[in-house]
Amino acid sequence: MVCVDRAQARAYARWAGGRLPSEAEWEYAARSGGREQKYPWGDAAPDCERAVFDSGGMGCGRNSTWPVCSKPKGNTKQGLCDMAGNVWQWVEDAYHESYDGAPQDGSAWDSPSTMSRVVRGGAWIYRSPAFLRAARRGDFIAGDRYSIFGMRLARTSQ
Repeated sequence: MVCVDRAQARAYARWAGGRLPSEAEWEYAARSGGREQKYPWGDAAPDCERAVFDSGGMGCGRNSTWPVCSKPKGNTKQGLCDMAGNVWQWVEDAYHESYDGAPQDGSAWDSPSTMSRVVRGGAWIYRSPAFLRAARRGDFIAGDRYSIFGMRLARTSQ
């Protein structure tokens, strides 16, 4: 699902029995379980076999997103797909310039409540591999709704 703002992403997550992940949870997953690596697949540079980005034309030549999980060579070690490229993914956290003061337990950092929210993962319109790094963060206004925004659901383990 694309073209959703943060409130729509949260509402869908609740409807589906999940939630948006915290920024810490998202990065842990994007690093294949917390490994020291640049991208979900490892340290090899991004290409259109691993991620959907602006290489050979926006969206790897399609000028749009690709179907979910179209690039299995870019999966994490655990098999998560599309953790880099395709669409920015809304997470639960408010945007802060640094991690100073962030919760140490991996929970979302939602205060102070601001309109600027965190997205992770990069999107199909970006050319620089830096936008696809597992550590890359973006900040957008919570009400923004573009073809570069989507979501990933999380569930709390029982």
